[in-house]
Amino acid sequence: MCPNSRILKRVTPLAMLLSALLGASGRAAPEPDPLLPYLRDDRPEARAQALDLLKSQGRAACEALGAYANHPASRVRESAVRTMNDAGCPQFAAYGAYLHDGAAGVVDAIVDAAERRLMTDAVPFLLGSLSDRRRIVTDEGVWSIGERAERALMVITCQSFHYDFAASRDDQRNSLTRWRQWYLAKRSLPREDWIQEGIGRAQDYAGRDYIPYRLEGLRLLTLIGPPAAPALRTALARHPDQLKMEVVCQPDEAPRPGDAVPCTLVVRNGSRQSLAIAPSADAPAVRWWPVDADADGDAAPAAPASRFARPSGTWDLETLAAFADRLIEVPAGGSRRFDFVAGPVSASGRYRVRAEIDDLTLRLFEDRREPDSAAPRGVARPASPVASPPRTLGAETILRFEQ
Repeated sequence: MCPNSRILKRVTPLAMLLSALLGASGRAAPEPDPLLPYLRDDRPEARAQALDLLKSQGRAACEALGAYANHPASRVRESAVRTMNDAGCPQFAAYGAYLHDGAAGVVDAIVDAAERRLMTDAVPFLLGSLSDRRRIVTDEGVWSIGERAERALMVITCQSFHYDFAASRDDQRNSLTRWRQWYLAKRSLPREDWIQEGIGRAQDYAGRDYIPYRLEGLRLLTLIGPPAAPALRTALARHPDQLKMEVVCQPDEAPRPGDAVPCTLVVRNGSRQSLAIAPSADAPAVRWWPVDADADGDAAPAAPASRFARPSGTWDLETLAAFADRLIEVPAGGSRRFDFVAGPVSASGRYRVRAEIDDLTLRLFEDRREPDSAAPRGVARPASPVASPPRTLGAETILRFEQ
């Protein structure tokens, strides 16, 4: 036996350990990145923890997160962009390393940051994203990148030039040309000028008879936000009696207690002009109870509260975005139908069925006040509230369930 064999056997495990710790170049393996676990997690809580870590390290978030543009995992790159957005990185140039990233999630994150931070120099990037049909699916909904880019353009520029995703390529190209020409001519002006021009443009569209243009104008006023609120109220104004609601239930035969009866809430426009509504859901909230019972009794299922309900007179970004996306027209003399199901019930008898759908347009008219016209000149009087229409569009009917 070789006299050094025992020494070799003892040394070999140590050598293997050193080999694992040292690279081929002989340098020590790099320490793990403490930020990376947070960027691999797409929850908002993880992004907040990443920012806390950067703050504790004394590192600038925008610069530190921009360094992940070459990471091989698209989830990490997307999370880095969204964390930059949460950090409030206001300059579009800070996202420059990500602008050529082809991952859908990264592009969507850049679009979201541009809209949220009102980055005027992001307009060319957003125009280039309008044709992106890739769809993003989240718990909040489904949309295409192009749809999100269009909304961001309307929010940032306060303009719209009839871009239609269902139109021909020539029509889309013409719309893009108009938007680019506008931006080249107006990009040096203060955004306050964009706002005023946009309000005038939106009012013009909203006054058209062509329903797509009218909806475009209303949506633009909504996305411009509070500066356009008076113009939006004027464009949406309607008399409470102009819309008529009824509930229609048409079972194939007399329903029994265990049956689910198909019904429809019909919203009819009895006026001579097209009217806009913004239903907060695709189906109405429904309650039913025995005719002789209290509507608030145990037999009446509680109507779900709208997730867009806000204290009177307040409009946050979530509500405004939902309002813009939910706008639809009820043509003059026409109707809109919202299907639902009534039943089953616990016993036979006559039941009152009520269906309601939250109309976000009505929130614009909450808590509006006007001066008391009877007050003498120069004498201050408390403002009197203006009669507000109900928040919901609803109606009811009677259903008889037979044994």
